[in-house]
Amino acid sequence: MDKKLKKYIESYDRIEDCKIYELLPNGGMIVLINQETACEVVIDGASYTLESFQAILINAYENLVPVQSNETINVIAIRFKGAGASFFYEEYMDELMHNPKEPIFIEKNILETELDSYLKNRLKPSQLPFNIMQLIDLLDTQGAEYDIDQVLAIANVPRKILDKTFSLRVGLTFKTYASLK
Repeated sequence: MDKKLKKYIESYDRIEDCKIYELLPNGGMIVLINQETACEVVIDGASYTLESFQAILINAYENLVPVQSNETINVIAIRFKGAGASFFYEEYMDELMHNPKEPIFIEKNILETELDSYLKNRLKPSQLPFNIMQLIDLLDTQGAEYDIDQVLAIANVPRKILDKTFSLRVGLTFKTYASLK
C-alpha cells in the first residue's frame, strides 16, 4: 500500500477460497470489491448481491457483515480508519449516514493491481478546520481513556463544533467512537 494512503486506510484484505466470511466491525467503513463470481452481502438481515467486478461501500462500525456465495468468494476488503472513507467517497457520505445499514454501490471494474492509483486519484484533501485523522489515531491508541482537553487542543475548535463535524465525517459521535476502540 502506498505510504500516502496508510493515513486513511487500515488494510487491504483479500477474502478468498471460502463460501462464507464474516467481516468484523472495525470502527470504520469498508469498500468491498468483488473480483469474480457474484456473492451476497448480508447487512442486518437484508441480502444484497455484489456482481462480478462491482464495488460497494458499507458501514462496518459495530456489526458483523457476512459475505456468502454458492461459489468460492474472491473479494478485496479495503478497511478505512474511522473517517478515512470520507476523504475518498465524500459524495456518498450523506447517503450512507442516513441509511447506515444499506450498502452503496459505487463502481465497477476496479482492478486489484491498480488499487493504489485508483485510491490516490479519488483522495480529496480535507476542508475541515482540524485534522480529524489525527483525532482518530489518538482514539485508536487511547480508546475511551482519552483526555478531552488534549482532544480539544488538537482540534482547536469548540466542543460543539468537534462533536458535529466528527459525527458528520465518521458517522458516530466522538464518545461512541472512542468507546468502540
